[in-house]
Amino acid sequence: MYLKITDQAQKKLSSYVNENTIVILDMDDGAGEYSKVGFCSLDMSFRILILNSSQSKKDYDALVESSIGDIYIKDYSKRYLDEEMTLDFDQRLHTLNLKTPSGTLDSSVQIVDLRPERTTG
Repeated sequence: MYLKITDQAQKKLSSYVNENTIVILDMDDGAGEYSKVGFCSLDMSFRILILNSSQSKKDYDALVESSIGDIYIKDYSKRYLDEEMTLDFDQRLHTLNLKTPSGTLDSSVQIVDLRPERTTG
């Protein structure tokens, strides 16, 4: 499984990511310590969670390779993902889009910085 992160999306993420950052692609299903609310919806919703290396990632027990390094996911979320995916930035709408060869999984992926001390790289 591989997530290509376009240059535009990398630029959007660059102020969040450094050598002490953990990046998570979270299927926002209400499960896990970083989810506040579960949603009953037919739409898939994903978030990019930003943690520091000392924060727990116990609910995220699988890895996806990406163009910025390994990204953690919930193992069971693999069934909703494809082997090849792209995270792109829509300049017009200023949103991150998660796409696969078969279509768009989420056209508005939010970045959620959960680090207690916000540091930039």
